[in-house]
Amino acid sequence: MYEVDFLPVESESGTGSKSGDAIALRFTVEAENRNAVMVIDGGFSRIGDNLADHIAEYYGTGVIDLIVSTHPDADHLNGLSTLMEKMRVRELLVHQPGLHTKDISNFSNLESLESLLAIARSRGVVITEPFTGLTRFGGQVSILGPTASYYQLLLEQHLADERSGAAHSHKSSLGSVVRGLLSKALPYLPIETLGEDGETSPRNNTSVITLLRVGSHTMMFTGDAGIPALDAACDEYERTVGAFSVAPLNFFQAPHHGSRRNLAPSILNRILGEPGSPHLPKVTAFISSAKISEKHPSPKVVNALSRRGCQVFATEGRTITQWNGAPSRKNWTTLTPFGPLSEDD
Repeated sequence: MYEVDFLPVESESGTGSKSGDAIALRFTVEAENRNAVMVIDGGFSRIGDNLADHIAEYYGTGVIDLIVSTHPDADHLNGLSTLMEKMRVRELLVHQPGLHTKDISNFSNLESLESLLAIARSRGVVITEPFTGLTRFGGQVSILGPTASYYQLLLEQHLADERSGAAHSHKSSLGSVVRGLLSKALPYLPIETLGEDGETSPRNNTSVITLLRVGSHTMMFTGDAGIPALDAACDEYERTVGAFSVAPLNFFQAPHHGSRRNLAPSILNRILGEPGSPHLPKVTAFISSAKISEKHPSPKVVNALSRRGCQVFATEGRTITQWNGAPSRKNWTTLTPFGPLSEDD
């Protein structure tokens, strides 16, 4: 049994175009015949309240077994402090840059990270750094990336960029394209235009990539990881689980809110299979994206996932869920996945 819930993150104020991640999960720990609760990221500060309320209502508990902080951006990390103050947490997986370099004065959102760590220590929460090879729940949860050495390299690059004022943002040319995704609907999938040239920041590439396995179902959660980070995580997957074609995913989180900077045809071919020949004919793909975001999700990414056997869904201001063997939820309705979209972004 498992439940995977993506809560909407629509900026700190509650409505806006800034996407973020807030994911709650409940699943059966097979070796112990009990249910566990896990959270991956907590969105902005106020989203922590939403997560706590959701877990109490739908999971019926005030205890979280494991929290994973993928990386310390405000739209992923800040809500975890709020959540931790409202619920009992057994373990927090979070990178601590201060353990890897002496000068982190230029590390952005450092105050929020230090606040989270202070709250965790004051409440007796076990704090662990999540690097490749770490497992929990008898191996049902495993960390595919980053390795400690890769994290160290990325951290140094991030701090150097911050000191020099280098920017890794990209000007969006989408305008209002994604605000009206339905207006981009096509009756067929167009020729793929997603390129191999996507780049993301060193900080995003430090994102923890998490694998969850429950029975025959395998799920990958990616934070804001980019192509090189995903490629390294695939190496670990193939080393420990097997080839994706033999041990395929059932669930895939599109990284960085469906940004076209974080995926490429080659990495998707590796993870999901080639267009028209997917490893599985039906895979669920979730995207955390603000309803009025101008750049998330990218139609190129939505179509690329669809070509490879995915049914693609996005939060867009609502909680979306997938469950297997869990009790049905009153007044919840079935969503229709994205259809083909015009790739003019």
